[in-house]
Amino acid sequence: MAEKKALQLAARFALPPNSLGYCGRGTAPAKFRECIEKGACEGIAKEVGKFIVLNPYLETLTAVTGKDKLSYAGVEAYWLGNEELKKAKGEHYKLLLSNLAKQGVPEWLVAELERDKPKKFIPCHLFQVLHVGVGRASGSVPFNMETINNCMIRWGKVTEVGRARLTVNLISLAKMKGKKKLTVLEGKYKYREEMLPGVKVGETVAVHWKQAVKILTEREEANLKRWSEAVLEAEG
Repeated sequence: MAEKKALQLAARFALPPNSLGYCGRGTAPAKFRECIEKGACEGIAKEVGKFIVLNPYLETLTAVTGKDKLSYAGVEAYWLGNEELKKAKGEHYKLLLSNLAKQGVPEWLVAELERDKPKKFIPCHLFQVLHVGVGRASGSVPFNMETINNCMIRWGKVTEVGRARLTVNLISLAKMKGKKKLTVLEGKYKYREEMLPGVKVGETVAVHWKQAVKILTEREEANLKRWSEAVLEAEG
């Protein structure tokens, strides 16, 4: 049985795209909020299993980590990055493609990905956003710099706390000399007090699809930066 904290972490990051109708089922948002805010996580594993991209990565990470599909280590590796990602090898990329196909990703995209092997396979969210391409598996959004930034897990310092929005200096992506580089963009992002109780100016938050979903620890921030940079270097 999955740990509650692993289910809550999965729910935090899956909620924004799911609430926008991009992936997963319409029954999920209310369950995700119940899990995050009240610790009532019944049915979360079943909902995650319906995500066309998230589920195949978690299935693949079981082979990488040797742990349960919804282990905290595996969920964290995908969304924020951790040491488990060092264990990924070329054969795991082939397994990912198989898992994507089983989940219903279009045959043409799986065939394209078979031809376009990565220099290094890093089975985390930003790899999916950049190498596979945000929206390409589901057809839900166009693949461009705006959706790349919306979909990637961005992070940054809170500079102002409002009633329903946080002002954040957010680490984002920009094209510089033909390459994608990390930069800082200030913006206002939605948040729920129930999800981020007591959030303060100066704290670092993670933002997904324009929604602030987690207050990050120093370790989580360091991992997110480290593995984001690793993916960008591998993608060239």
